[in-house]
Amino acid sequence: MFPREVRMTFQDFMVYRMAGITYRGVIFDRGLGPVTTAFGAVNGNGITDNFTVNSPGYRRADHMFGNDTRKNVFGRVGLATGPVNIGLFGPAGEQKSRTGSVGQTVDTRDTDKRIIGLDLSGSIGAKAHWFLQALWNRWDGFLDAEPAQNFRWFGGFAGLDYIHGDRWAFSLLYNYADANDFENSGTLFEGIHIRTLTAAASCYFMRNVKGVIEVTGDFQNETAAFTAHPT
Repeated sequence: MFPREVRMTFQDFMVYRMAGITYRGVIFDRGLGPVTTAFGAVNGNGITDNFTVNSPGYRRADHMFGNDTRKNVFGRVGLATGPVNIGLFGPAGEQKSRTGSVGQTVDTRDTDKRIIGLDLSGSIGAKAHWFLQALWNRWDGFLDAEPAQNFRWFGGFAGLDYIHGDRWAFSLLYNYADANDFENSGTLFEGIHIRTLTAAASCYFMRNVKGVIEVTGDFQNETAAFTAHPT
């Protein structure tokens, strides 16, 4: 949808990390006039050295490698309608359940994960480019403490990139997520909540060398004992 590795901000598209859809994989796509279709599969690779990389703004850790070999599949249908591109996205797969006092331990039970996504993008003139992504998430039986409960939560982001010229680019990025069913769960997943606005200026000294000045404002007030939003 929006490749994280070519984003203009240092701040991430946080909902992709929260939803666990940042794995590597393969994509097959085809354009049919104004319609584009894509099908893909992602998976862990069975590497046991699953080094943890902490996620800024969200305490549940990312990992450099998946330590399983399950395959998750996804599809997307896009439509270009004049100045606006619109897409519907949906992955289906499994993830390991969580256990422990605050859901910090990965257990052995496989649980279903479903996501429905909507993305919009377009341009304003030749220099300004805007984009929007929303993801509705459903994690079935995710917590071992409540294996019969399905957890739903919502997240997304919106951004605007202004390409001033060959050297300067300016960006705005708003990240939003609501933990919904994870609220008051007493787990780390209460920390799905996020409301941040990022502004960045990028100066390209060379094609592959740039400097970035960036500031992020945090607009979330509530705090809780186990969330990723300490005072």
